[in-house]
Amino acid sequence: MMYGYDFNGIGGWSMVAAMVIVAVVVLGSVWLITHRPGAAMSAHSSAEDTLRDRYARGELTGEQFDEAKKRLG
Repeated sequence: MMYGYDFNGIGGWSMVAAMVIVAVVVLGSVWLITHRPGAAMSAHSSAEDTLRDRYARGELTGEQFDEAKKRLG
């Protein structure tokens, strides 16, 4: 009789460990895809760059520039 052990002698713990590893990899991949490092920062700086360019070209007044910059954060 094997008393709950598989041929490696470690029983169901190897399957539990494998499932935990797979779950960590899958959840980590999903997190990395949804929270790409630097993605939010580049979009924010790009919006500020566009705002500064429009102000430099004279398309915005100082008040409009200040208001838009407040809204961007």
